[in-house]
Amino acid sequence: LTVMQTVLEKKVFLINTLSADSSFILQYAQQDKIITKREYNNLNHHNRTSEQIVTNLLDTVMNKGDQMCHRFVALLKQGEIHENYPELLQYFPPVPKSHNQETINDSYVFVFQIFQTMRDKSYLMSSNPRGHCLIINNVDFVTPSKTRNGSNIDEVSLKEVFQWLGFSVDVYKNQTAEQMKNLLKNFSQKHHAGDCFVCCIMSHGSAEGVYGTNEIIVTKDDIFGPFTGKSCPSLNGKPKVFLIQACRGNKRHPPVHVQADSYEEAAEAEDDMSVDTNSLQMISIPEDADFLIVRSTVKGYVSYREQANGTWFIQSLCKQLKKYCPMGEDLQSILLCVNKEVSEKALAKQMPVHKVTLRKKLV
Repeated sequence: LTVMQTVLEKKVFLINTLSADSSFILQYAQQDKIITKREYNNLNHHNRTSEQIVTNLLDTVMNKGDQMCHRFVALLKQGEIHENYPELLQYFPPVPKSHNQETINDSYVFVFQIFQTMRDKSYLMSSNPRGHCLIINNVDFVTPSKTRNGSNIDEVSLKEVFQWLGFSVDVYKNQTAEQMKNLLKNFSQKHHAGDCFVCCIMSHGSAEGVYGTNEIIVTKDDIFGPFTGKSCPSLNGKPKVFLIQACRGNKRHPPVHVQADSYEEAAEAEDDMSVDTNSLQMISIPEDADFLIVRSTVKGYVSYREQANGTWFIQSLCKQLKKYCPMGEDLQSILLCVNKEVSEKALAKQMPVHKVTLRKKLV
């Protein structure tokens, strides 16, 4: 076989392997002058998926002939490349530097097996973009006194952190109940080529669900139902994360001047501190797997929102994501850090909680 025929024969394997981090192999291909700067820019187009990028890269290399394919295969055998794509060791092992070939090969097989075990324990998160992030931020309601001051700060923080994490972010403000239902349904009907879906909802609520700005309830079935495996097949097997900023009751510890995020009478005047109350007390997890539903407080307690700084929960979440994501921590471990920070606030008691049907770690 010529080297070009080898690349062609292993094309599907190479696409599946290299698409885990398409930008990495592109950078090395340009560095080794296998592709030009112009070709790099054309290949690395933001509208293309990782699989499309790698497919086009392989086609570009093969179109340049057997000599360039030889250089590309030599690149695939380099140690730096194997560190990022250990699976390549199966078909593109490095040239041995000693006569102890059998020992070297056994070592590579062992490393590959370790990598496979680690990968099987985590969701694949390599698509570009990582997926859609939908943010619904209800601030202004029909009743003027129900304005959720400080929520815009949370919106900015969430948008910033999820864009930084590689998500395509869409923000919708001040949605009626019908608009919220339509948004959720429309997003569920998208073709989700990304590896994950995130939905952030910030609004008033009650035991039945979350309020639209017209003071009509959007139920938990309206929120989660569109994303079950039957309703949204393109997210089957992929993590679906819902972040809900609202309370689940009226209990609180040290009294503060508050504004209630419910449609019951507020007992105290609005000051710099507000609470989001009474949402999703009876929330349940869909039977489908791969859901992570995070709420800002435990059942029966309020969730605090500072009008100048945003909510304790959202601000802590964004802070911990920025701190621990670069370290490779999984989301559930990060949420434990959020719990610790929020629960230690001196002014009052609050404890975020999450329900999980994830089957793997979400890193």
